[in-house]
Amino acid sequence: MSTNVFINFNGNCREALAFYQAVFKLDAPEIMTYGSAPGTPEGAAGADSDRVLYAMLPIAGGNMMFSDCPSSFNHVTGNNVAVVLGISDADEIMRVFNELSVGGAVHMPPGKTFFSELFCMFTDKFGITWQLS
Repeated sequence: MSTNVFINFNGNCREALAFYQAVFKLDAPEIMTYGSAPGTPEGAAGADSDRVLYAMLPIAGGNMMFSDCPSSFNHVTGNNVAVVLGISDADEIMRVFNELSVGGAVHMPPGKTFFSELFCMFTDKFGITWQLS
């Protein structure tokens, strides 16, 4: 199991990536945009096509993952950080999801995505956002 951090931005993700890259003296990350995501039909991302869907920087022994929220999301600075658990066992993902999500709000129920065989996202009863993959 690994623990990482996922931070969402409101259109300035590239600026944040450049800042953290310089501070931690890292190589430029690969950037996936909404328009370049696997399975996205050409033009389907619309105004968000150049926004960052995903980028990652290895910082202090873990991974910090970055994304711009779609422009239609209600981005709130301070609520834009999620704890990401990398779990290799599907049964364990389901156990953690079933226990941590009680009393919270499920944003993406467990299911297959283009980046994970089993992924889910939810906010627990204490207001902490979790992503399990």
